[in-house]
Amino acid sequence: MSKELLSVLIAHQLQDYFQKFGYIGVYVWFITVDQIVPVPEEITLIIIGYFASQGNISPLLAGAFAIAAFLTVDIVYFQLTRSGNKLIKKITGKSKSPKANSYKEKLKNHTFKTLVVLCFIPRMRLLGPVFVALLKIPFLRFIFYDVCGLCLFTTIYISTGYVFHQSLSSVISKTQSLTNIIFIASMVVMAGLTIFFIRKMRGTKK
Repeated sequence: MSKELLSVLIAHQLQDYFQKFGYIGVYVWFITVDQIVPVPEEITLIIIGYFASQGNISPLLAGAFAIAAFLTVDIVYFQLTRSGNKLIKKITGKSKSPKANSYKEKLKNHTFKTLVVLCFIPRMRLLGPVFVALLKIPFLRFIFYDVCGLCLFTTIYISTGYVFHQSLSSVISKTQSLTNIIFIASMVVMAGLTIFFIRKMRGTKK
């Protein structure tokens, strides 16, 4: 079975699921099934956007429930890490690659920007709360940064499915290249905002 055909089948199954369970189904999907099945969150959000474009659900409410689910999972990972959970220790033990260590160092120095970056790297997003907890970054600061990143992440992908609803299978099959483009664009925006705020702060000090 080709990847394109598999993507289309998954899309139809998810549409049937969201048709039946609505917004609660969005929340339940992301806190349960999404944690164990190999379906990228990006594709699911694009499908939700497509589904919303048909007038079946509100993209705003669907996005809100998705963000609430992501935040729930992130808080659980954060708290489990703080408590020294054995499962989390196994996860962190497997994430001691040079790349993972690089992200941990970046989180220490640039927490907000790095958490946003991790949102756009498939499956790396789940390590953000773990790394933040290990670095003993305050919980409320983590929540604020995490919500900002999740809002951006969710809005972009649901909007993509909503705007390009005419050809869902084509959009899904090109998700990887789309992810790369969105990732690069997000980095450009983040860099611009960083430079803007730095200049503003320097101007205020003067």
